[in-house]
Amino acid sequence: MKSVLYVALPAAPDGQLQIAREHGDRLEVIHHRGPFGAVDCIAFAPATMVGHFRVSIPSRNEIEASRAALYAIEDELAQPVEDIHLVLGPRSKGSSERDIYVVDKQLMKSWLDLLSKAGLSPGRVFPEQCLFTDIEHPVDLGDRIIQREGNRIVGIDAALPKDARDVFSAPSDMAGLEDGLHLIRLAERSATRTGTNLRTGIFSLPRNAKQGVSTWRKAAGIGIAAVSVWTGTLILEARNYNYATELLNKRAVERYAAIFPAAAIPPDIDRETRDMLAAVSAPDTIDFRISVATLYEAIASRSGVSITELNFDAQTSRLTAALNSPSQDDTSLIVAFLQSGGFQAAATTSAQDTGTLTQITLEPVP
Repeated sequence: MKSVLYVALPAAPDGQLQIAREHGDRLEVIHHRGPFGAVDCIAFAPATMVGHFRVSIPSRNEIEASRAALYAIEDELAQPVEDIHLVLGPRSKGSSERDIYVVDKQLMKSWLDLLSKAGLSPGRVFPEQCLFTDIEHPVDLGDRIIQREGNRIVGIDAALPKDARDVFSAPSDMAGLEDGLHLIRLAERSATRTGTNLRTGIFSLPRNAKQGVSTWRKAAGIGIAAVSVWTGTLILEARNYNYATELLNKRAVERYAAIFPAAAIPPDIDRETRDMLAAVSAPDTIDFRISVATLYEAIASRSGVSITELNFDAQTSRLTAALNSPSQDDTSLIVAFLQSGGFQAAATTSAQDTGTLTQITLEPVP
């Protein structure tokens, strides 16, 4: 019987692997780097480097589900969709909600390269979140904390300053695990839960192909039969899909005209609906991450503008930032952008030798 190795992947591409193995009826952390011989291997991707979402995804098959999932979380991603690898969790009986896991493609490739250099090729790479989807309280994994945030399971770097962890409502009184013990916790957890494997699509484990003429003949026969069935099914599905799309578009136009009788029908009702659903009333407080993201988005469109100081006061719900800009016109445009984003923004400027120094204050709209 093959022994089983468990590997904790590093957050950085050039980090070190942590390895544990089954030894009788217990798990032990090992410090040598092989060779390991014939072993089964399970790897765990750190939650700080894998995004987790849970949304409703009605679909007929997994291909449609993946496309719908990417569309549903596109606005939440911090990088282009072409650069991420997306995997769906298993279906839940009686619910259309699915767990979605995303990881940077280059990081995923660097993990597999790191494992290959150690002589390991795990068939399963589990994101840590998939082992903790049922938690209600934060979980200590040594250098990171896993906790629930709404429908999401997120990983928080335990090395962050206390003020930063307070923003995420992360506990600051956890003692921390000894080195390697978090891997044993993950290994034990994986034995009682169905994980979601990141090794799909372009990262699937290569299979050994059988050789020989008879094998190819059999494969060709099955292929020809499958193509015939698939072609007929595809034509039928395409007709049904096109008919359903036309019917839904027609109903959407009728519904829009009934709700907004004096308005022109927009060319893209889907986008118009998403924009309206995204609009929310002004809150009594501002969120640190949202306000900072809006500020960075505002200055990104202005060349030569830089942030020299940033402060956030959670008690007064106020964000202050000091900016260096080439001219006062840049400041006016940045303030206008922040106000259009639903914030109350005020600015004071003073002339400097290198340009304009601006103090911007963001507060919730009263």
